Amino acid sequence: MASNYKAWCSGFAPLAVGGDMDSVAVQEFSRTLFNMRPDIALRVGQTIFQSDYRNLLCHVTVPCHIIQSMKDLAVPVVVSEYLHQNLGGESIVEVMSTDGHLPQLSSPDVVVPSKSNLYKFDVETGRPNGKQIN
Repeated sequence: MASNYKAWCSGFAPLAVGGDMDSVAVQEFSRTLFNMRPDIALRVGQTIFQSDYRNLLCHVTVPCHIIQSMKDLAVPVVVSEYLHQNLGGESIVEVMSTDGHLPQLSSPDVVVPSKSNLYKFDVETGRPNGKQIN
């Protein structure tokens, strides 16, 4: 990443989005990466990959709906299960049949209906859609 930022962007974008370089979603994500200053992108990457906040998960007590892509090279399904088991409040995991780390870009037809359900809370229970969260 530090030695050849443009090459890193070209390789990372299809992996992150879950598509090939010809897809509009990959091209758009690549464009946003290319527009970022390389020194800032490196610092952001270092912060993401060198941060570990697992010890704080037990303090998260609000209900959480974890949305996970089935094929995410950056964050495998086991991570969403770990979050679910270690959050301090109620949570639910939804594994979507999508590829990549950014399914909102590559598969909006799958993600949008899922996210729409998140905004429908049962006011009395504080649970999404009145569903029981385990």
